Amino acid sequence: MLCEICHENEATGVLHRKDANGDDDELYVCKSCLAKQNSGTGKKKADDGGKPTILTPDGEEPPAFIRNFLDAAVGLIEGVANSEPLHVRKCPVCGRTWEQIKESRAVGCPDCWAQFGKEIRKEFLVGSYGPRHIGKIPEKAPDGKPSRAFLEKELKDAVARQNYRKAARIRKALDELDNGKANGNGGAA
Repeated sequence: MLCEICHENEATGVLHRKDANGDDDELYVCKSCLAKQNSGTGKKKADDGGKPTILTPDGEEPPAFIRNFLDAAVGLIEGVANSEPLHVRKCPVCGRTWEQIKESRAVGCPDCWAQFGKEIRKEFLVGSYGPRHIGKIPEKAPDGKPSRAFLEKELKDAVARQNYRKAARIRKALDELDNGKANGNGGAA
């Protein structure tokens, strides 16, 4: 907003004065016009550091204790607005905050789970995939052979359908899987 007196500079303060009818008039003025108004009326110019000048309705400066109180209140408000949160939770081992984990979508260390477990489950697990895995059981183990869980499921299905030949083959494969683990030779008998 431009100064309401010179219409050239940006307004940085408020000037309160009485107009010709005796009513209170509020003008938004630049620093130089405010200084001219203050020096022209014989008032001392306060170094406000760019803050708006406070004047009483009769155009006088308020007492020092009111100025100090208002400056302290404005400073407190600015300090709170610009400050960091008082207590930011961090992982005690790696020092990562929840905001860093959320931004990078990577947990820093196992202790992050202890510190941020609820948030991790809520943000990453439940939101995307649900609390439990829903889907098919892998048909083959990493070594290319059918997994035990898959064979047991197939055995149960074969017995339910009364396909006893298939059930016998599956039972034999399960026995080989058990013997291979017991012998330690990876399933070769």
